[in-house]
Amino acid sequence: MELRSIAAIFENRIPLNKPAIGMAFVEGLPDGVDRIGSAVPSSCAFWREAEGGVFYAAAEDHYNCPLGAMVMGFELPQEQTDQLMGEVGMMCESSYVREEEVPNVPKLGRSSAGVVYGPLGRMPLDPDAALLWVTPMQAMVVGESAGLINWAAAPASVYGRPGCAVIPVALADGRTSQTLGCTGMRINSGISGEYMLMAVPGGQLESLAESLTKIAETHSLMESHYNQKIAALA
Repeated sequence: MELRSIAAIFENRIPLNKPAIGMAFVEGLPDGVDRIGSAVPSSCAFWREAEGGVFYAAAEDHYNCPLGAMVMGFELPQEQTDQLMGEVGMMCESSYVREEEVPNVPKLGRSSAGVVYGPLGRMPLDPDAALLWVTPMQAMVVGESAGLINWAAAPASVYGRPGCAVIPVALADGRTSQTLGCTGMRINSGISGEYMLMAVPGGQLESLAESLTKIAETHSLMESHYNQKIAALA
């Protein structure tokens, strides 16, 4: 299934209020893709920039948020490493993060030179992951379609800070992951409080799109069922 078709299913069946975003970790600037020309405060800010078009962001373009750059698997120069340690120390001192959590913050298991971002349907490369901004109701539909809601299996987790950590978790587990986000994600991306984030591994995109078509119809049937029960009581 083409990415354009997958993106259309996501946007129409979930239905998304914001475009699905693709991410491809690459070893250099691909032909025909422009490098982003402006500075952003964090990795998660790139996700919103990508709603408007395809671009490449090098590892160093992510350094304004050392924590996010580390989570994305980029090797940090000493200056950014020092900044990261300072920020983590502040987070621990303010009780935002527990010290025992620090070694366990997820990060991508492979390094790259940068990331190609863009609307999922316009990605020039096969994406490693897709990002979906969803409301809790939409997350319910996506979660069922991705197999996250199954009382006969291990329950799926909903993660928190840092919001970007949902990406390496999804890629490591090979299944859709979800996060409520973090304060930094809210501020730097400008995303409103009604949305949470879901990350879909590239290899699961087609199967998720196929499942969404059926699950969305099932939820429509359930809506009719419950509305009929309420009407019968009136």
